[in-house]
Amino acid sequence: MSTVKRKRKASTNAIREIKKEQNKTTLVIPSAPFSRLVHEIANDYKSDLRIKADAYRTLQVAAEDHLIEVLQKANKCAIHQGRETIQTKDIRLVQSLSD
Repeated sequence: MSTVKRKRKASTNAIREIKKEQNKTTLVIPSAPFSRLVHEIANDYKSDLRIKADAYRTLQVAAEDHLIEVLQKANKCAIHQGRETIQTKDIRLVQSLSD
């Protein structure tokens, strides 16, 4: 007797991936590109600025925390409008509300 495969909802894999990422404690953004970006921005204000590795790590943690918070709020805005996908207008709304 053969078993019948049940078709899963399209969102099942996405939810599984989200839960897997939420359990991780590592940073999402790779460290080297983030450090280069911070260094490039810092050079606009002062040349030959030296930043310690702990400072880069602290900036990265704070930046990721802020980004996650913005995306969570944008997701709530999208859900409120009956959508499942975040759009640019959701992020703009979150930014304008936090000013």
